[in-house]
Amino acid sequence: MKMKAKFVSAVLSVFLLISTLAGCSGGGTASSAASGSTASKESSAASDTSAESDDDVYHLGICVHSLDNEYWAQEAAGAELFAKSVKNCKYDVLTCNSDDNKQIQGIKDYIARYGKKAIFVVDPSSTANTANIADVCEQSGNYVVILAHRADGLYPKDYPHFVVSLMLSDYDNGYKTACKLFDSIGGKGEVCELQGQLGDDSAANRHKGFEAALKKYPNIKCVDTQVANWEQSKAMSLTEEWLVSHPNIKAIYSANDTMALGAVEALKNKGMNTKIAVCGCDGTKAALNEIKAGNMLCTIANNGFCIAGYGASYAYQAATGTLDVSSMDPAKRLIYCKTTYVDSSNVDDVIDKFITKGDPGYDYSDLSYCIDSYQKVS
Repeated sequence: MKMKAKFVSAVLSVFLLISTLAGCSGGGTASSAASGSTASKESSAASDTSAESDDDVYHLGICVHSLDNEYWAQEAAGAELFAKSVKNCKYDVLTCNSDDNKQIQGIKDYIARYGKKAIFVVDPSSTANTANIADVCEQSGNYVVILAHRADGLYPKDYPHFVVSLMLSDYDNGYKTACKLFDSIGGKGEVCELQGQLGDDSAANRHKGFEAALKKYPNIKCVDTQVANWEQSKAMSLTEEWLVSHPNIKAIYSANDTMALGAVEALKNKGMNTKIAVCGCDGTKAALNEIKAGNMLCTIANNGFCIAGYGASYAYQAATGTLDVSSMDPAKRLIYCKTTYVDSSNVDDVIDKFITKGDPGYDYSDLSYCIDSYQKVS
C-alpha cells in the first residue's frame, strides 16, 4: 500500500507540473530562445509576489509570433521587463506561429482565464488580424496595445480599450540609413540597392525612404536595384554579380540586416569589405558584430525592448486608471516608436545593453519616452 501511495503521489506531481506548463502557454508555445524553455513558467509566477491579493494582480498577455526569431524574443523580453518593474503584474508569453486564428483563440482563452484583469500587448500575426484583435478586446472590455501593424481604417479612437497603435516608421528608417550611407562616401558615387520582398509593407516603405534620400543627394547614382526577398544567400549572389558588372560601386544599401550580411560576406570573399560601405536595418546581433568589426557601416535597431515594453506600460496604465484613455487626443494614440541608430560610435553600448545584459534600462513609467513622432492619417 505504501508503494502504491508513493506511485500515485508521483503521478499527481507530474500531472500538476504538465498542467502548470500548459497553462503558461495560453494557446501557444512558451519556450524562449533568449531565456530558455523555463522562461514562461517563471514569468507566470515570478513577476510579482508582493500584491496584497489576486484581486490586485493584472495579467499581461505578451502576444508574439514565436520566440525563435531574435526580434520577437526581444519584444517578449521588453514586455517582461515592464511587468517586473511594477508590483502587481504577472505575465505570460502567448505565441501563435503567425497563425491568425491561433492568436485570436489565445487571447480569448486568456480573457476567459483572467477576466477584466487580462491586458495585452500584441505583435499581430498579420495586418488583417489587427481588427479582430481590437474587436475581441473591446467586446470583453480588456485593454490592448497593438504593435507594428494596423489595418487601413482601424483607429484606436473608435475603440475605448484599444489604447494606442505603436508602429515603426520604415520610411524614416530607410531614409536615415540611406543618408548615413551616402554621407560615408562623400555624397557622390555609384550605389546599389537590395530590396526586401515585393508586396511587403516594410520593404515598400524602406524603398521609398531610399528613393527620398537619392533626391537629397543628386551626386549619388543608383546603378542597380534588385529584390533579394530578405534572404542572405540571394543578397550574397547579387553582390557577387555587382562586383563584376558595376566595379565602381562605393556602397550597398540593404533594406534589412539579413541581406546586408549577405553583401558583407560577398565583399569579404573578395577582400572588399572595408572598401564598399554597407548599411542594414533591424539591429540583429550578427549585424551589430559586423559593425563592431568594421565590416558594416550602420543599422537601425527596431528595438523590441522599447516598442513592446512601453506598449505593455500603456496597456497597464490604462487598466489601472493611471492613464485616462478617453481624454487622450485621438491623433496621439497613433504613435511611431523610437528606434536606435547604430554605428561604430555606439555599437559597444548597444551590444552591452541589448545583447549582453538584455536590459536597456528604460523607465517604463514615462510613456512619452518611446514617442518618436505621430502617424499621419490620410
